[in-house]
Amino acid sequence: MQKTSLKEKLVYRFLINEKRVYKHWYSRFLFAGVNFDRIKRVISQTNSFYDWHRQWSKEAEKLQKQAKTQEAAGNFLTARTLFHEAAACFHFAEHIYFFDITVKERIQEKARTAYKRAINLYHNEEKPIRIQIPFKETNIPSYLRLSKKTYQPLIILINGGDNIKEVEQHALANTLLAANFNALAFDGPGQGEMRRTQKLIPNYHSAVSTIIDYFEQNTQYNIDTSKIATIGWSLGGYLSARAAAFDKRINCAVANGTFGYLNLKLVKKTIPIYFREMLYITGLDTIEEIEAKFGQIDIMQAPLLDRPLLLFQGGKDKIIRQPKQQADYIMKWATNEKELKYYPNGEHCCANYLDEVIPYTIDWLNKHLNKRT
Repeated sequence: MQKTSLKEKLVYRFLINEKRVYKHWYSRFLFAGVNFDRIKRVISQTNSFYDWHRQWSKEAEKLQKQAKTQEAAGNFLTARTLFHEAAACFHFAEHIYFFDITVKERIQEKARTAYKRAINLYHNEEKPIRIQIPFKETNIPSYLRLSKKTYQPLIILINGGDNIKEVEQHALANTLLAANFNALAFDGPGQGEMRRTQKLIPNYHSAVSTIIDYFEQNTQYNIDTSKIATIGWSLGGYLSARAAAFDKRINCAVANGTFGYLNLKLVKKTIPIYFREMLYITGLDTIEEIEAKFGQIDIMQAPLLDRPLLLFQGGKDKIIRQPKQQADYIMKWATNEKELKYYPNGEHCCANYLDEVIPYTIDWLNKHLNKRT
């Protein structure tokens, strides 16, 4: 990991303020199950981004202590809810924190531990099923949520650059489960738990194909593997669309707040913290090393997408440069039925329009997977 420059230090010092966090992260935190007043309180106690991980970790520890007390008292639903919220707070403590990787990964492990405590309090028929899917010399760590109806479609949830399966994807899986979909949340190469054993690879789509292979071969889950979709936000949106382009068993794909091409030199100059994310997930140290391994990061390098695509894009996305042009580029690449839901005032991943994005996604999936809820 490259040393932090003086310019970066100045940027990160003033990265956190109420207005900025409100615009970019409030909806995301709320969606993940963090209480609104808790969000306001933690942010008010945070003086700079360097203090971010400490304040959120402190809040997570408080929640975890409360959860353990409630569990001991036999209040299992309360305990479960608090453990989930603790997992979210631990995750947000380490999210885009790339200054001390040892600290980041220690906090992330606490998020996984809190999540495990939470799901142990589910009834067996509702409990997320832990699955280790063999992939190359390692495994893809996953959690499967099964619909109460048998032989329903499978929705594969693909992480963004710095998400983990236990928080954002768990929350999204809940909404899909309520709509009678099966949902698989996983950490892929370079992401979350799997980053320990394998960094990001150029053919990330091969991990998604391996997941589909697994469910075709393991039929005890009673999933309709003829009806599969992928969903991804941010980098995950790019990976979602690209996976569908390479694997025709994926019937349709959803992407939210993503890019069609990536200029790493420009990313490093304009949003350095997200350039550090690329270094983190790839395990590399320079732009030159990334370019040598991954080549040109451009959706046009993948096969043309000949299955339906739903793309959400926000006009005020500060992470995706030229968001409308990027969206149009992806629309040009997709050759089948395609729909762009463009929000001129939308932030990254249209986080300020999730009340529309998530139900519309489910309606769209129902339409294209021929199911009704």
